[in-house]
Amino acid sequence: MMTSYKSPNNIKCWIRRQHCPCGELKCYIKFEEGGDSELSKVEEASTSEVIVSESKVDVNVYPPYVGQTFFSDDDAFEYYASFAKKNGFAIRRESSKSSEKCGTYRRELVCYRAGVARHRKFVEPERQKNRKSTLCGCEGKMTIVKEFLGPVPQWTVKRFSNEHNHELLDADQLRLLPAYRKIPDGDRERILLLRKAGYSTCHIMKMLGSENGGDLDKLPYIERDVRNFIQTSAKKVSQEKDVSSLLQSCKNVQEKDASFLYEYTLDESGKLENIAWTYGDAVHAYEVFGDVVVFDTSYREITYDRLLAVWFGVDNHGKTIFFGSCLLQDETFHSFSWALQTFLRFMKGKSPQTMLADLDLGLRDAIIAELPNTNHAFCIWHIVSKRSSWFNYSLGSRYEEFSSEFTRLYTLDTVKDFECQWNQMVNFFGVGSNKHISLLFSLRESWALPYIRGYFHARMTTTECSKSIDAFLKEILSAQTCSDSFFEKVGMIVKYRNLAGEDEMEDIHIKTSMPIEEHASSILTPYAFNLLQYEIEMSLQFAAFDMPNGLYLVRHHKQMDGGNLVSWTPEDEDIHCSCKEFEFSGIICRHILRVLALRNYFHIPEKYLPIRWRRESSLVSKSTQNGTDEWSQAFHSLTTTLYTESSIAKERVDYVQAELKKVLIHVRNMQGGINCVALDLESVPQVDVRVANGTE
Repeated sequence: MMTSYKSPNNIKCWIRRQHCPCGELKCYIKFEEGGDSELSKVEEASTSEVIVSESKVDVNVYPPYVGQTFFSDDDAFEYYASFAKKNGFAIRRESSKSSEKCGTYRRELVCYRAGVARHRKFVEPERQKNRKSTLCGCEGKMTIVKEFLGPVPQWTVKRFSNEHNHELLDADQLRLLPAYRKIPDGDRERILLLRKAGYSTCHIMKMLGSENGGDLDKLPYIERDVRNFIQTSAKKVSQEKDVSSLLQSCKNVQEKDASFLYEYTLDESGKLENIAWTYGDAVHAYEVFGDVVVFDTSYREITYDRLLAVWFGVDNHGKTIFFGSCLLQDETFHSFSWALQTFLRFMKGKSPQTMLADLDLGLRDAIIAELPNTNHAFCIWHIVSKRSSWFNYSLGSRYEEFSSEFTRLYTLDTVKDFECQWNQMVNFFGVGSNKHISLLFSLRESWALPYIRGYFHARMTTTECSKSIDAFLKEILSAQTCSDSFFEKVGMIVKYRNLAGEDEMEDIHIKTSMPIEEHASSILTPYAFNLLQYEIEMSLQFAAFDMPNGLYLVRHHKQMDGGNLVSWTPEDEDIHCSCKEFEFSGIICRHILRVLALRNYFHIPEKYLPIRWRRESSLVSKSTQNGTDEWSQAFHSLTTTLYTESSIAKERVDYVQAELKKVLIHVRNMQGGINCVALDLESVPQVDVRVANGTE
């Protein structure tokens, strides 16, 4: 279930962008819970819709009991609230106790009708309202106390009473209580969008009701809540002073970090329209791994009513890395064009080979205009996430069958097969008149695998990459824009996440003992090698047949027909497969590996082990890498000896690992930039190689 983040003043800032690419105001995307399972069915697809998972309490909750424990007071409140909702009442936080040492250590959670009504006297008699109070002295309550029974504190129920002196409500009455009248995150942007289009609150309610079966009683809120939400949203910018305060935050960050870059535009009245920013670490990461970029535009920031757009990439360890971000005034071609122009300036004019983005026609046109030499594709996970909104209602019980067929067509090998079988699918399910099916087919060259396999994607269409982007976005969204330290917080997240892959050391295990496998293991990163290793294992199940003109037909040993064509030119060591896996991911496919084995190759040709996936591709600063050869040799000798000595016993391994972690933390926290690295060879301990080799 998706949620949005809250600002310090409890205002929800981030909401899911729900516009539909068909352009109709009445058509929008509704994200359903459980979308992960649907997305995971798509081969080489991914899931980027679920940014935050709310901890949910089972609806079949039992009454709280004395001695029951919770990880936090919020968990206890959620549990008690779920129990209350199932039993016809609501709860609230009544009181708490705290100390400097323990913080809040006691809370009273009570029934919403607990307490006695207070009669307030107004100076002006006309302001006096004869409104009956709901308070009736109800004794229903739960008391929780923080206990320190170990390193992690827990909250324990010390008292619970379920005695109520009032009538408990049924479901229809319960939904009208303020505690349960919540506007779902999925409806918030919808309300703001309709309001912008000029719809009155009454018409907005009617439209939302019609979209929920035509019954306003099915909505978990009333017209007053919608009106209050609209009014509150209109006041948020003034409450947060002004969006231009972001500029001052940027200036403050740049004073501390000269590598921090930002640009912005102002409207005719001098107010901020768009703002984009990046960090020195992100620019360096783009220099190394800027061949494929995902431009994510999934979220809006409603405090300032801006679209959040983030540029992501992937390093040679398969880890998501941040390139830059911006807040845009609107979702028009003009705003997207400015964002892309600014991104190119940040990245010194270097365009990516491929840019992946959401299914947005304005964004597509901007990419084509500003990046004419860049291949553009729509992220398949964005398309799949919209599929339910487009087809579930009209297809009903046939939707699951349609989804499976859609997935199968997406992964076909040839354009001819895709177009032929697409038409068959459309006719079989009777969706020919559906505007979304027509839209998808008209844009097929930008999302279907048979069309986009010919250019490099760095495996950024996979489920793993999508989940990694989700996690990165989650951290970025946790740093609120209404916070003065927003840019500093995001910068810290970027620096940590962008360098995370450099610290990971994975063990490599040879499985086939083939010389090709052993050769690749010494060149590729563990991430890339694992992908290649899987292809090597699979190649053992394929047969290769000689054909004229240097061609080979490669098919699975259980197949009687079909297969893939591999062309091989021995003079230039050029080898290509009709599956285009190498062009798509940079990892040589099982079909080519089978032919190489047939031709008695014991090493993969160098050009098919791309620098992009090699160990030497690194985000370590180039200035550091440009140190003297003597320093590199001495450092390598020291680390090699340390590895040899520590491998003798487990106790040594544990000790070295613990100490190296301390050293790493110390080095990261040291003052001074990359230009202050001192390459003092005399300070490096001299290593006795005889001792390291056991020859003393």
